[in-house]
Amino acid sequence: MFKKHVIILTSLVFLFVICMLPVQIMAQNDLIEAEILPSQGAANTVILIRFITVNASVGGVQKADIFWDNYSIALNVDGVLGADGSYNYNLTVPSQPPLSDIGNHTIRVDSSVFNYGPVSFNFTFTVTEYVPSPEYLTLNATYYSLLADYTELNNTYNLLLTNYKEISTNYTSLTTDYRQLLSNYNILSANYGALTADYSSLSANYNLLVTNYNNLQTTFSSLQSNYTSLQLSVQSLSLSYVALGNDYNSLGSNYSILRTDYEGVLGQLTLDRNLNYVFISSTIILAVTTLYFATRKPKTNARTRY
Repeated sequence: MFKKHVIILTSLVFLFVICMLPVQIMAQNDLIEAEILPSQGAANTVILIRFITVNASVGGVQKADIFWDNYSIALNVDGVLGADGSYNYNLTVPSQPPLSDIGNHTIRVDSSVFNYGPVSFNFTFTVTEYVPSPEYLTLNATYYSLLADYTELNNTYNLLLTNYKEISTNYTSLTTDYRQLLSNYNILSANYGALTADYSSLSANYNLLVTNYNNLQTTFSSLQSNYTSLQLSVQSLSLSYVALGNDYNSLGSNYSILRTDYEGVLGQLTLDRNLNYVFISSTIILAVTTLYFATRKPKTNARTRY
C-alpha cells in the first residue's frame, strides 16, 4: 500500500516537472527565441511568454498582438523587459467557454521587429482542469439561489393552486349569492330612494314645526312674564284702591271743613277788599286834590311879582 502511494506521488512530481519545463519555439528564423511557461495547466494558471533576441542587430519583441484560438485577447500590448534582455508577457486562460474548455488551445503572437519586419509565433497550451471564473461562480451561486427560490415559489404556487380551486368554488357560490344580494340591493335602493324623498319632506315640515314651536314658546314665555307682572300689578292696584278709598273719604271730610272755612274767609276777604277799595279811592282823591292845589300856588305868586 505504501509503495502504491510512493508511485503515485512520483508520477505527480514527474508530471509537474514536465508542466514547468519551458517550451521553446523558433520564429520564422533563428534570430529570435520564444518560449511559453508552462505549456499546460488549469484554467486559472498564469501563462508566461518570453521573447529574446539571439542576434544583437535585430530588435526585441517590444509590442505584440496576442490571439487565443484566433480570438483577440490583447492588442499592441507592451512587453515587460527582463534582466536578461527578454520581453515577457503574462496572460491567463479566457474565462468564457469554449476558449477555456479542457484540451489544446493555440496561442498566436504577432509583432513587428525593428530591422527584421513582421514576426509570428504559435504556442500550444493544454487546459487540464476547468476552473470556473469568478463571474461563473457568482452566476452559479445566483443560479442555485434562484433555484431555491424557484422551488419555494413552486411549492407556494402549488399551495396557491389548491387554494385557488377552493376559492374558485367559493367564488361561484359567492357569485350566486352576490346576484341575489344585488337584486335585493336594487329593491332596497328603490325603497331607500322613496324613503329619502319622504324623509326630506318630513324633515322640511319638522324644521318648520320646530321654528313655529320655538316662536310659540317665546311668545308663551313673554305672555307668562306679562301675566305674572299684570297679576302683581292688579294686587298692587287693589291695595292702592283701598288706600285711595280711605284717602278719598278723608279728603271729603277735609273738603267740607275747608269749604266752610273758605266761605268764611271769602266773606272776610270781600269785606277787606271793599274797605281797601274805599281806602284806595280816598287816597287817590286826596292825592289829586293835593296836586291840584299845589299846582295853583305858584301862579298866584307870579302875578303878585308883576
